[in-house]
Amino acid sequence: MQLSELGEFGLIKRLRAKCKNVPPEIMAGIGDDAAAIKTGTGKILVTSDMLLEGIHFDLSFTTFRQLGHKFLSVNISDIFAMGGKPKYFFISLGIPGHLKPEDIDNLYSGILKVAKKSGVAVAGGDTCASGDGLVLSGTLIGTADRIITRSGAREGDGIYVTDTLGDSAMGLMILKSQKSEVRSQKFKNKNRNLKFKTQNSKLKTLNSKDVLHLIKKHLMPEPKPLKNTSKVTAMIDISDGLLIDLSHICDESKAGAVIFRDEIPVSAELRHAASISGLDPLDFALRGGEDYVLLFTAPPGVRTGAFKIGEIIKKGRFIIDRKGRKRTFKAEGYEHFK
Repeated sequence: MQLSELGEFGLIKRLRAKCKNVPPEIMAGIGDDAAAIKTGTGKILVTSDMLLEGIHFDLSFTTFRQLGHKFLSVNISDIFAMGGKPKYFFISLGIPGHLKPEDIDNLYSGILKVAKKSGVAVAGGDTCASGDGLVLSGTLIGTADRIITRSGAREGDGIYVTDTLGDSAMGLMILKSQKSEVRSQKFKNKNRNLKFKTQNSKLKTLNSKDVLHLIKKHLMPEPKPLKNTSKVTAMIDISDGLLIDLSHICDESKAGAVIFRDEIPVSAELRHAASISGLDPLDFALRGGEDYVLLFTAPPGVRTGAFKIGEIIKKGRFIIDRKGRKRTFKAEGYEHFK
């Protein structure tokens, strides 16, 4: 069997089975957004994320400051998804020789700006040469009073998200189609229109204000914690797409889910960009990924301040519209190796 057949999540499942003999102080390990470890003084969270040039980012339309911002932000999102507070960041870099010291300075400027805002200390790491592109590997340590995993969802729980979905995926599509415009930053004027090539190769026009909103959501995500997690039963951050990440909660909780199609929050900017492109904005919301908003479950009647988009059921996975039409959904979204 090739990895392209097994997929990222099949590989994780395989490795999880190999590493099943863990000491009792590990409260959560492989299969959650972070490891949770009980210590003599409390609980700590540890998460790791890698960003590889050509896979996770493209330096033709990403500045080093933006990359640094995103690098720490995606790690912070994992700590938030476990109900924790981020504290200490360790950075390992594989650096190709053609980069300049100023490039790394700018990368760290982006990291440190997010660190200051989030109360995170950069505490160490490692550097080495890379023969093929820039490699970023981060380990973030956090703390938590109460650990929230993916496995606690129960039948009858509501399904919630903390922000709109799909903006990042649309932003990435625009960035890929407008590299020269983005590199020259010609659209910084918010009143300027941008010619946008749709999938059928027709030129359409987007206002730069909409473009800036969408590409910023991709290049510089702003993960936010859920203020009150006392009633939350399961949680994950949306990094690979709503359908695939909700499927992780269903798998771990041994439950099903129904999504209310018309309740999925989508921004006006995404609706407009999708409309002129002849695309369905909900495709971006359901499968796009890299939103870095929280997806969680909570019992009926709990006031969350988030968008309710569905309910946990005993079994099955369905999307239903306001007319009652129902279809099944699969774990579709971004998956490495496939």
